[in-house]
Amino acid sequence: MNLKLSIVNYQLSIFVAIVTFFALPLKAQVTIGAQKAPHSYSVLELMSTKGGLRLPMLSNDERDALKLTSDSTEANGLVIYNTDIDCMEFWSNGKWIDLCSNALPSANINPATLAALSAGSGSLSGRTCFDIGEGNFGTVYRDSTGHTPNRSDFAQDSVHTQYYIFTPPATGTVKNVRYLVEDPKGTLAGTQGTRSLSGWLIVGDMANSASIPLELDFKNDLNSHSGPIYGLTRENAAPVTINIIYNDGTTDVKAPPLTTKIQDCFCCGAQLKDENDKYYGREFMCYNLGAAANVQTISPDRQAAYTTPVDNYGNYYQWGRTADGHQLRNSTPIPGPVTTFDANGQATGDTISKFITNGNIPYDWRVPQDNNLWSDSGKTGNDPCPEGWRVPTHAEWISIFDGNLSTTTSIPAAGYMSASGNTWKWNSTGTTGFLVTPSGSSEATLFLPAGGDRYYSNGGGDTVASNGYYWSSSIYTVSNNAYDFTFYSTTMNPNNSNFRAYGFSVRCITE
Repeated sequence: MNLKLSIVNYQLSIFVAIVTFFALPLKAQVTIGAQKAPHSYSVLELMSTKGGLRLPMLSNDERDALKLTSDSTEANGLVIYNTDIDCMEFWSNGKWIDLCSNALPSANINPATLAALSAGSGSLSGRTCFDIGEGNFGTVYRDSTGHTPNRSDFAQDSVHTQYYIFTPPATGTVKNVRYLVEDPKGTLAGTQGTRSLSGWLIVGDMANSASIPLELDFKNDLNSHSGPIYGLTRENAAPVTINIIYNDGTTDVKAPPLTTKIQDCFCCGAQLKDENDKYYGREFMCYNLGAAANVQTISPDRQAAYTTPVDNYGNYYQWGRTADGHQLRNSTPIPGPVTTFDANGQATGDTISKFITNGNIPYDWRVPQDNNLWSDSGKTGNDPCPEGWRVPTHAEWISIFDGNLSTTTSIPAAGYMSASGNTWKWNSTGTTGFLVTPSGSSEATLFLPAGGDRYYSNGGGDTVASNGYYWSSSIYTVSNNAYDFTFYSTTMNPNNSNFRAYGFSVRCITE
C-alpha cells in the first residue's frame, strides 16, 4: 500500500511540474542545469560541465522515412545526427545539409554579382530547346492545326520536368555547388518564380569523376493562348539560363552557362515548299542517328563549332536495313550479297550486325532487291528512326533545298539562298558541314555534318569531313539505286542516287 502511494505521489508530482511548466506565460525562458536566468535571446539554455545535448540518432533510411520533400519548408531548421555519415545534418531549402564539410555554403548567388565571378571549368548538359507545339511554325504562314502540346510532353497533370547535369572539371577542388536560374519569361512552375531562382546542390567537396543533377519544373500550360510561350518563334524564344557556381578551394567561380530556348515552333528543321509553292516549317531530328550524346542536346551552331567531329557524324546505314548493329562505325564488313532473310526482309543469323558488302550488280547488300524495305509512302517496320520519326523522302530532301532542284548546284562562298526557303552555308571550322537557316531568321536551325560514308565494295570509310551523304527512303526506279542527298563544300545535289550497299548517314524527319 505504501509503495503504491509513493508511485502515485511521484506521478502526481511530475504531473504538477508539467502543468506548471505549460502554465507559464508563452514568453517564458528556461535555464536547465544552473540557477541563473537565461540570456534575453534564449528560449532554452542548457548548463553543464559533465555532459551535453544528444540529438536524435537517425540512419539515412530512418531520416528518409521522414518523407521530407522540396516543399517541406515547415521543416527548415530540423536537426538530427546521421549515424551513417557520423555527422549532424539540418534541413534547409528542400535538402539535408551536413555540418562536417570543410566549409558551409556561401549565400545564394545574386544575379547582380554573377558577372563579377571569374570563369571556371566544368560543364552543364541537358535539353537546350523545347518545341511546345507540333507543326505550327511558319515564317510565311502558321498552320492552324498546330498547338498540339505533345512535342515535349507538356500536357501533363502538373509540371514538365527537365534534368540538367553538372559535371565538375577533371582536376582541382569543387565544393559548395550552387545554381542560379534566370527565367525572364516566367516559364518555371510552382514557387520557382518568374525571373530567377537560386539554391545549393551540394555542400563540401565534390569528386571530380562525379556529376550532380539540377531539376527544373516547367509550367504545363506554356502554349495556352494566355501562356508565356504562345506564338514565339526561334527569334523571340523564351530563354532559361542555368548558371552553376562553385568554390575552387580559393574563391567562387562559375561554369559556362547553359541556355534552354522554349518556343512555339520546331527546335531543329528547315522550311519546305508545298504543292502550292508555299514554304512551311518542318522539324528534323537535331542530330544524325548514332551521334554522341554530348552533341544531341546542343544547338546547331554549337554542333558546327564542335572540335571532335566524329561525335557529330553518327552511324552509317545501308539502304533498307534496320538498326541491327551493322550501322556502327566499327561493325565488321563481310562479303555479300545475302540471299536469305527474315520475315521483314532483313539479315539473319551471323549476317546480323555485319556490314554486308557487294561490288557487283546490283550493288545491294541483298539479292533479290526489295524496294519496300523503306518507303516514301509512310514509315515501315524497318525504318531505323525512333517512334515519331522516319527517314526523309526524296521529295523532302529536294524541297528543303529549293523545291524544284534537279541537278547539282554550286554554292557561293557566302552561302546559297534558295527561293524564300533556307540559306545554306558551309562551315569549315570545328566540324565541317552545312548550317541551314530558314529565310527571315538569323539563327541556324539545322546542321548537317560532312560525315562521309562506308564504301559499298569493302566497308571502308571514305570522304569524311569533305562530303556528306544522307539517305532518303525513296528508290531510284531507273536503276538499282536509292535516292540520297549528297553535298560537298562547294556543291550539293539532293537529287542524287547511289548503290544501296553504301553506308550513309540518316537524319530523321517527323512523321
